[in-house]
Amino acid sequence: MTPEDFTSGSTLSSKISIHATFLKFAEKELQSKGYEVQTLRIATNPFGEYLAPFCEKDNLQKQLKELDEVLAKYSIEFFALGPARNEIELDCCPVIVRQSHRLSCSAELRAGNDVLMAKKAAKCMRIISEMGESEDAPPHLVNGLGNFRFCATACCKPYTPFFPAARSTLLIDSDADDSISFAIGLENGKLARRLLRESKSLENIATIFRSGMAEALNPLSSLCESICRSYEGEIKNSTEQVSNIHFAGIDTSLNPSLDENGSVADAIEEIDVVEKFGSRGSVATAAEITKSLKSLPGIRNVGYSGLMLPVCEDRRLAELANEDGIDTTRLLGISSVCGVGLDTIPIPGDSTVDQIMSLILDVSSLAYRYEKSLSCRLLLCPGLNVGDTTNLNSPYMCECKIFRL
Repeated sequence: MTPEDFTSGSTLSSKISIHATFLKFAEKELQSKGYEVQTLRIATNPFGEYLAPFCEKDNLQKQLKELDEVLAKYSIEFFALGPARNEIELDCCPVIVRQSHRLSCSAELRAGNDVLMAKKAAKCMRIISEMGESEDAPPHLVNGLGNFRFCATACCKPYTPFFPAARSTLLIDSDADDSISFAIGLENGKLARRLLRESKSLENIATIFRSGMAEALNPLSSLCESICRSYEGEIKNSTEQVSNIHFAGIDTSLNPSLDENGSVADAIEEIDVVEKFGSRGSVATAAEITKSLKSLPGIRNVGYSGLMLPVCEDRRLAELANEDGIDTTRLLGISSVCGVGLDTIPIPGDSTVDQIMSLILDVSSLAYRYEKSLSCRLLLCPGLNVGDTTNLNSPYMCECKIFRL
């Protein structure tokens, strides 16, 4: 988007309408072929290119309120405004997160040793958690939920479909603003468990697991390409101002669900060298899985395309955390060969900025050292200490014991 989009409510509404209309067309086509579509999401170029982060706070809030109203009009419940790319833009992130449950954003670290951005991102996480303690706090901020919509990222590329790291490209020219690119993110814990159970051993991941994933995803990829062509034909003689429809690809990451048998950690325990996720054999298995996911024949990869370990979104991971079977050090070790980094990790509400910053720097150092997309999403839980249990009350997460930093 451009700054001009916010000078006219009709322009902003039109742009979101165009994308929402396409997403609903794609949803209908996918459902007709038997695929379940959980959410429709929009991610933009970095918000510093089109919002007014250097203006007074009231003006920024006015823009965000206008954006939120348009999203509500078109029933878009997930909207990522892209990353803050400097310390000044990062001041906008708590304002963005507070405005609406629909809005997400991130902080982009520029190097593994980007201490300034890491410290500022840590401060943002504390501010966001503290906003949830006020009496007038909206529900999406309370009990540590606010930081579900904010993370620090490193090496995350455009077209990452998973929130809050999701983003589009930089606005290089006006033509780019007239095109639509879309990507698919998966919730595939059940599929992963079946294929890893069939694989049984580490050496079979590269064959049985890889071929099974390719067999499952190639029809989806072909369908998405077909959806682009069909939509271009449908709007050819319409008034839609779209120059190009582009299927960016699939984030092939193993991503858990809260459903029975939906845990990725459970799936990995199907491999014979892994007695318990996080113990010996886990790194080797994660490495083989990631290697396979990044090399599926016929699939265009986007995003993380690795192994996602969001603790509060995976019932087995939460169970292991409750048993002290995993900690941030073990998760970081596994992240060195897969992804996503540290995700939905509940930590004490009184965690210091320096403690948070250190974890962010660990993640960014891994990302830049190995040139892999990683992010750090920490849930600061006000009033809770190490060993306490979260009270998130979220449909997207399960409860979990607070981690020790």
